[in-house]
Amino acid sequence: MRGADTVATLSCAVSSRGRPRHIKEETSIRMTDRNDFSLVRFSTDDLAEKDRTAIWREHFGPSVFKVEIEPPPPNTPVKVDMAARSLPGLQLLSGLYTPGRMIRTRRLIAEDGNDDFILRINTSGAATVAAAGRKIDYACGAVLTNAAEVSAFDRPSFGGSTVVRIPRSILSALVIDIDDIAMRPIPGETNTLKLLLGYANALLTDAPLASPPELRHLIVSQITDLVALTLRATRDAAHIAEGRGVPAARLHAAKAYVMENSGRQNLSVADVAKQLGVSNRHVQRLFESDGTTFSTFLLDYRVACAYRMLCRPQYRHWDIGKIAGHVGFSDLSYFGRCFRKIYGSTPRDIRRADGNSKPLS
Repeated sequence: MRGADTVATLSCAVSSRGRPRHIKEETSIRMTDRNDFSLVRFSTDDLAEKDRTAIWREHFGPSVFKVEIEPPPPNTPVKVDMAARSLPGLQLLSGLYTPGRMIRTRRLIAEDGNDDFILRINTSGAATVAAAGRKIDYACGAVLTNAAEVSAFDRPSFGGSTVVRIPRSILSALVIDIDDIAMRPIPGETNTLKLLLGYANALLTDAPLASPPELRHLIVSQITDLVALTLRATRDAAHIAEGRGVPAARLHAAKAYVMENSGRQNLSVADVAKQLGVSNRHVQRLFESDGTTFSTFLLDYRVACAYRMLCRPQYRHWDIGKIAGHVGFSDLSYFGRCFRKIYGSTPRDIRRADGNSKPLS
């Protein structure tokens, strides 16, 4: 999944009516009217303190979350740092939020008619969800709610969550008795929930995403697969998910683990397999499905890390051997051969170029 990604940034100005002056209709995060997968970021740190509460409650409440946001508790500063991507059939939101309460009211339900299913995955802090006559306190895990029902989400302290919204018409066809699953806690250690959370949050970074429409729609299908499996997928949906959404999420998890641990000189396929809870051969097949191998991916990533370090001023006092060891190479000669094969120059040539060398993004 490669290609350019458009990053949309919400402006900070506020009009005389309290609405963000430069947040236009086409920039608002709405599942039904977006045709790209652009990333939208919002942070109250970019706003004047006097404007934060108004923008958070009056724009993001009804437009993005489709809820009413109550005023924060007295003497509680409003602090929000969030990111979102939307596409027809899918909306992803993740962030850190100030203490407060969001209410899906009867008025909003009547006005927008939205009946999305909302999977709320709490990632830090305490949270409470109340709907359909039930109230659930959860600190780690997820809860499914229905936007067509009155509900309230309370966060007593600063914390984080990732939210996946999917229309009822799509998700109900993939999950057995989905209305019975709503408002039942889903443990945080559920394997498919962990895969879903990792994959969803990867889509909410600034990393480039697939540009072709068919690949964007594949991403939507993969996320939907994982949601269905996390709940209780039908037999047909589970069969499709095991061949589509699960491998995609596992491949991401495998790559993320490799990149995080690439400096370990003894990193092996077995380490990745143990992390994912699968066989060594399964890990190898994941990388093969992406047109590479575990060894090639690891080698390319290590060499790319070395290139970046060679181009950055803060590592000028490091000799090349120290850089090679830091990124995971135990043999300096082997590192030099691999580097030259990939970049057509030696590490020393790159360092000599100094200001003419541009770090890889």
